[in-house]
Formats: sequence, structure tokens, C-alpha cells
Amino acid sequence: MPDIQPFDELSAEHLRLVIETGHVGIWELDLKTGKAIRNRAHDLIFGYTEPLAEWTYDGFLHHVVDGDRTRVDELQQAAIAGKREWKFECQIKTVTGERRWISAAGRPLLDAKGGITKLIGQVIDITDTKRNEARLQLITNELNHRVRNMLAMIKAMISLSASKASSTETFAKSLEGRVSALARSHQLLATGDFAAMSASSILRNELAAFSGLQERVVIWPTADPILKNAVGQGLTLIFHELLMNAMRHGALSNETGTVKVQIAGISNGTEIIWTERGGPTVGRQSGSGFGSTLITQAIASYGTVEMDFAQNGIECRIFIGKSGEDVSTT
Repeated sequence: MPDIQPFDELSAEHLRLVIETGHVGIWELDLKTGKAIRNRAHDLIFGYTEPLAEWTYDGFLHHVVDGDRTRVDELQQAAIAGKREWKFECQIKTVTGERRWISAAGRPLLDAKGGITKLIGQVIDITDTKRNEARLQLITNELNHRVRNMLAMIKAMISLSASKASSTETFAKSLEGRVSALARSHQLLATGDFAAMSASSILRNELAAFSGLQERVVIWPTADPILKNAVGQGLTLIFHELLMNAMRHGALSNETGTVKVQIAGISNGTEIIWTERGGPTVGRQSGSGFGSTLITQAIASYGTVEMDFAQNGIECRIFIGKSGEDVSTT
């Protein structure tokens, strides 16, 4: 059997180790004098690099932010009146003005007649935990938003592909490619590296799926802003469709054609110009197919897309409002 020592018999050194390594602030408040004694970790939590000469309950409340102060005071006063333990979480403002989160707990010490002589308690800094919780909630909300956007896009693709496809095989192949493009876009977003959501990195990610094209597609960015998720997904679909068209009918369908993609900043946003040269002569198109519909509608109200089916090569001009803002009312 293991030799388990009762907690009350543990040495003061053991308790000191727990308090110091856990950065626990401990305090003891004398109700008669209104003054508290505490350890160094306590004052550090409130931003004091050197221990204060004096600490009072009113001094503590002064650090509690306005929105939490009344609640904290009421909880403690109710606990004192009921002679019971209490605990709470709140935000504080340190002596340097920084906002942080604390978790505090305490209880009254009673004399032989049941009167309260002192209050004792502990406080710990839980700012990192609260920030991680907030970040997790943000990521969860963002994931829900992405999934809704993706499902809406897939639903639209199925509907439009079914109405335009000449056969089940054509429908399946086109839909598979477009869903794969969405999946690659989502993978970029899932990495958490939002720098990956620039126009040039989205295009490079699409090109990576096709061997031998990187040398024939020149990317020339003079400005390369980070894009909002919905815009990034839409631009992925546009680039995918333009690449597919270029490989089937355009500049990438032979051995000599090239594509130049210019990305430039303009006064009210970003302009992307896709230019094909050296491919077969381009016939005038009605622009009513699903590919054309997808290209012109993929970024919705965040920008505009114009296609020019010139004989010497397709040119596509993509405008994205500044920071991906909705431009439908401008």
C-alpha cells in the first residue's frame, strides 16, 4: 500500500511550492482594520512589480472594471452576511491600464462565538484561458460560416450544372472539379494562415494541381491584399474555371500559349487581369454557360467580373472592393 500522508501534515514547503508554481495570489483581510496581508504573487497579478505598502478591499474594487464592480461587491457582501464561501470571475484593470481576467475565491474565518474575524482567499490570473476560449468561439463561428457558404455554393453548382450538362458524365466531371476547387480553398482557410488567402497564393494553389502549368502562367502582383473568406472561395472558383477553359479551349490547350495574371491595387480596391495569348483563335461566346455564369457571379456583391472574348485571347477583369467590402450599393 502506498504511504499517503494526510494533507494537514504536509510541510509548509509543499504548500509554498504549490502556490509559487501556480502563481496563486493569497490574501487575508482583517475586518477591523480593513487592511489585507498577501503574498508577492497577489500584487503582481494587479500589475505591481513591487509589493504595495498597503492593500484594502476598496483598493481591490478600484481595480475591478466598472461593468463587474457592483456584481463582485454584492457577491462578497452576501457571502459575508451568510458566513459562507464565495467565488467569482471578473475583469480587472492593472496599475498599467491593461485589462486582464481573474478568478477569485474566499471564505470567512469564525471565532468561537461564530463571529467573523477575518476573510481569507486566493486569486489567480485566467487571462490566457479566457483568450483561448474567445479564440475557440471565433474559430467555431468562422467554421460555421464557412460551411454555410460552401454548402450554398455546392447547391448552386448542382442546380446550374444539372441544367446545362449534356450528359451524366459531363455533369459528374464538371461538378467534381468545382467541388475539388472549393476543397482546396477550404484547406487554405483551415490552416489558420490567413496570409495564404491572397490572390496570388490562391492561384498558385490552383496551379499546383496541374503539372507543367506553372511555367506558362505568369503571376505579376504589384499589390496582393489578404481576402475575406467568401471572396477567397469565390476567387478560387474563378481561377479554377479560367484554368479549365484555358486548358480545354484557350491558351493552355496547345504547347505555346501563355497566361499573364496581373494583380494591382487601385484607388477603391484590387484589380486582377487575366490575359491569354498564343492560343487558338477565340470564337465569340454568348456567356450563358455555367462556367461563364460561375465566373461572373462567384464573388457576388464583393466585386465585379468582366469577360472579353477577343480573337487573340480571352481577357478577364476582376475587381474586388477594398478589403473585400460589399460593393453592391456603390
